[in-house]
Amino acid sequence: MFKSKTLFAVGIAAALGLAACGSDAESSSDDGDALVSCLVTDLAGIDDKSFNASSWQGVLDAIDAGDAAPEPESFYLESDTESDWQPNIDQMVSQGCEHIVTVGFALDAVTQENAPENPDITWTLVDVDMFDFTTDPPTDIVFDNVQELTYQTDEAAFLAGYVAASVTETGIVGTFGGANFPTVSIFMDGLYYGVQHYNEVKGTDVQVLGWDPANPDTGLFTGDFVDLDLARSTAQSLLDEGADIIMPVGGQINLGAGAAMQDMGMGANGDTFGALIGVDTDAFVSAPEYADLWLTSVEKALALFTTRSIEAAATGTFEGGVSRGFLSNDGVGISDFHEFDGIVSDETKAEVDEIRQAIIDGELSVSGG
Repeated sequence: MFKSKTLFAVGIAAALGLAACGSDAESSSDDGDALVSCLVTDLAGIDDKSFNASSWQGVLDAIDAGDAAPEPESFYLESDTESDWQPNIDQMVSQGCEHIVTVGFALDAVTQENAPENPDITWTLVDVDMFDFTTDPPTDIVFDNVQELTYQTDEAAFLAGYVAASVTETGIVGTFGGANFPTVSIFMDGLYYGVQHYNEVKGTDVQVLGWDPANPDTGLFTGDFVDLDLARSTAQSLLDEGADIIMPVGGQINLGAGAAMQDMGMGANGDTFGALIGVDTDAFVSAPEYADLWLTSVEKALALFTTRSIEAAATGTFEGGVSRGFLSNDGVGISDFHEFDGIVSDETKAEVDEIRQAIIDGELSVSGG
């Protein structure tokens, strides 16, 4: 697990696997020019306390390192609707952006449309592996000027699922997503199989509500990443079915779930046991108003991967294609247990360390195989 943000960053810098970014993490763009670097959010907005905010932090870190031009030359534009994506990119191109960061699966298509038309601009596409779905089977798409940052979050979510199964008091773990995107369902896959692995090892029968990889059409999704009332009612439906641990996946929907559980007096130190699993970033830090609810978070190294992609573009080492974060390169992981540290047993903590290494060594599949 990630013992701290500092160790998280150092671990990734040491073993990142970003083939296009070969220089040391501390270096700046002494060998190149600082790039006017711009970011387009998805619909969750820049203050989503998740992957938009973290990706923009990556741009800010690149500014600090001297690889990106300072604000306001470098800037972000928020997208309130899908119709904003193309005008936002048009504005960035017209204002001289030299590197554009597009955030999230929803911006896959617009990135594919615009990158070939603007070959002198380098692009970072966050959380997307580009495919052509008109072919059977789908074929991988690679542009020389687009670096696709992807994360094998099912590996880390598997660990979170194992921990959740070990502490649930009702024997029911729930999950729901903002939309049935691959970058959302991969979290849910990992959680599901982590719970099943616990059942197999311990002879228990902990259930997972909201997602079954064998029946994805029955998954629980709100269809929205920002509607907190909808997220709250969706979480409440899982609580009503007996779930005492929930992993909401996407944007700000975890805040709606937090409100539902907080109103019921749930938490590590609450009247009733209850917990949430955060995604993308350490929710204990990003959403401290629900500090007593965060069992752990499934984290991605969003900021650092974005920073290093910009660094590569600034220093002339940029290469198109996929850069993937794994447990093995600290690109994904789980956060500390914070308020739940005394609830998660030492035995479970040791088992999680062993499982993590088994996944890294290829001895344990996170997909139920």
